[in-house]
Amino acid sequence: MEKYKLGATGIEVTRLGVGSLTMSPIQRALSVEQGAEVILHALARGVNFIDTAQMYGSYPQVAAALRQWKGELPVVASKSAVKSAAAMEAAVSECLEQTGLGRVDIFLLHAVKDDEDLTARRGAIDYLLEARKKGLIKAIGASSHSARTIQRLSETPEIEVLHPMYNRDGIGILDASLDEMTAILKAARHHGKGVYAMKPLGGGHLRNEAAAALRWVFASDAVDAAVVGMTSIDEVDMNVGVVMGESISEDFAEKVAGQPRRLFINSSLCRNCGACIRACQQQALIPGENSPSIEHGRCILCGYCAPVCPMFAIRIV
Repeated sequence: MEKYKLGATGIEVTRLGVGSLTMSPIQRALSVEQGAEVILHALARGVNFIDTAQMYGSYPQVAAALRQWKGELPVVASKSAVKSAAAMEAAVSECLEQTGLGRVDIFLLHAVKDDEDLTARRGAIDYLLEARKKGLIKAIGASSHSARTIQRLSETPEIEVLHPMYNRDGIGILDASLDEMTAILKAARHHGKGVYAMKPLGGGHLRNEAAAALRWVFASDAVDAAVVGMTSIDEVDMNVGVVMGESISEDFAEKVAGQPRRLFINSSLCRNCGACIRACQQQALIPGENSPSIEHGRCILCGYCAPVCPMFAIRIV
């Protein structure tokens, strides 16, 4: 599988990376063995890029795969939402210890919200600069769902890699249109920033058009790569087939899209505004203490709730 350089970092990744959020305990909760099996199959098919994060709880699955893998070590990216230098030092140490790595290729500020949030993370950035000097990490990055924040991050000298929300339908992109996000990312790449997309399938909402949605992202000149949440061998094979330009049969695409799914609300993002409840025609969402509760027996996975969520807190996993 062809590799691409992430901006000026010198790090080379395949266009397709494994996103470990969907297999993690906070979403589909694959066992360590199941998660490692998916990652190992992706590596065997030529993928060389794994994305994880402190909050996911997927370090054990990544570590199990790395212990068993006999080939060249893949590129690993991790993230933390902590703000202080001391907390970021602990986060980097946790990642190294739990994955068994001697160095993390990319360590990112996780889910930066706005300028105020970025300013509050100055201590975390300072530690990442120190960690890079010590050889504990190779490159510093940041992720965000906000297009304006991605633009601000692209203008921040210390940030070398951007991890933005980016998909064909613009699902989940906050405060800007898809065209505006595209322009921001193209400008960032032009100035030497590495860019790898998150949620190329719109958090599962484009699952029925997965092949077309992935082809769109991989054909884009706004990103270097994209990480896709994968929880089965079939999902790996389809995604690899797309990036390799293989023909994907309708039967196989339907099989992958039809694998068991459920609606998931990220309570750490949810504002509990009730917009999704009002949009649900099936009455599958009801008021809850911190976020709406889901009546899974009523939910038909239509996805009508996702576009009205101002925080992109609703996923199909």
